[in-house]
Amino acid sequence: MKSIRARLPKSIIALGAMSIATMSGAANAGNMQLFGLLDTYVASFKPSGAAKSVVQLDNGGETTPFWGIAGDEDLGGGFRSIFALESYFKVDTGGVGRNATDTFFGRAAYVGFSSDDYGALRFGRNSTPMFYIIGQFDPFAASTKLSPLTIQTYSPSFGRLIHGDTGWSNSARYLSPTFGGVSVQLMYGLGEAATNNGTNNAGAIVRFQRSSFNVALGAQQVKVGPAVTAAEPSQKTFFAGASYDFKVTKVFGTYVQTRNDGTDLRTHTYQVGASTPIGAGKLNASYVWTKNDQRVAADFRRATAAVGYSYFLSKRTDVYANYLYDKLSNAGTGNTFGVGMRHKF
Repeated sequence: MKSIRARLPKSIIALGAMSIATMSGAANAGNMQLFGLLDTYVASFKPSGAAKSVVQLDNGGETTPFWGIAGDEDLGGGFRSIFALESYFKVDTGGVGRNATDTFFGRAAYVGFSSDDYGALRFGRNSTPMFYIIGQFDPFAASTKLSPLTIQTYSPSFGRLIHGDTGWSNSARYLSPTFGGVSVQLMYGLGEAATNNGTNNAGAIVRFQRSSFNVALGAQQVKVGPAVTAAEPSQKTFFAGASYDFKVTKVFGTYVQTRNDGTDLRTHTYQVGASTPIGAGKLNASYVWTKNDQRVAADFRRATAAVGYSYFLSKRTDVYANYLYDKLSNAGTGNTFGVGMRHKF
């Protein structure tokens, strides 16, 4: 019996070989990678004011699970084209997104340019500079389930303080190189409506890093996104943070202020935290306290604290155990215990 190759015309074989060679050359002209993170945990979950605890197997105890594809191509002259497509998913159910309203590539979807000398410019859906910088000064690295700072500022189930999502669509984000320890990030969101073709959302941060010392300032204005309502059509947020690594422990301090237009409500959030290397892991601790300025609302305070240990089985895999305390000034105490596993790829 003759082989399939023997029965194919030589012209088709040659064309196929040329096509494979062309695709191989195109793939080698740039770099592309698949990456992501899986995180699942079991917890007894009870925020302040809840009637009772709920035991659940959930995802994203330390980091919200996601996967993505990113790449770049050398354009010459020190410039590269860049792109990324990143999607959240639920490890416990296999579902797409953090919630039912998430788009498929809700974490990131952008294309742009980068240069070592001039920085990077990304167009599409981008993570916000504010969410990025809060995570940089959080011992729990922006955990939306077990970090006192992030759950108070961004988690709806804890009465989020910052309006808008952690990522903005229809946006341009600029990330500068670092000069003398100073770097800048800027982000601009388009209105894309006849009644508002100007800015919907805008944000900026300035950061200084030198040896063990790290300090940053940030601000953003949000007009579109979660928690924005007719009663509160926009919000301004201001951030200040500092950290110092003493090697035996790293200490953090942050301040976040929100100002809601319409109701004129203002909140003030303070954090002190530390991250200490112990054995093959880290012991993290954070205390966060929030109050409003009583302009339009009754006196309100919230105290949230956490302690947790992450043990690294390898460079890409760790297990963790956390305890979270939560107390509203007008509700009972909440206690959450969780243990989980995280893997990066």
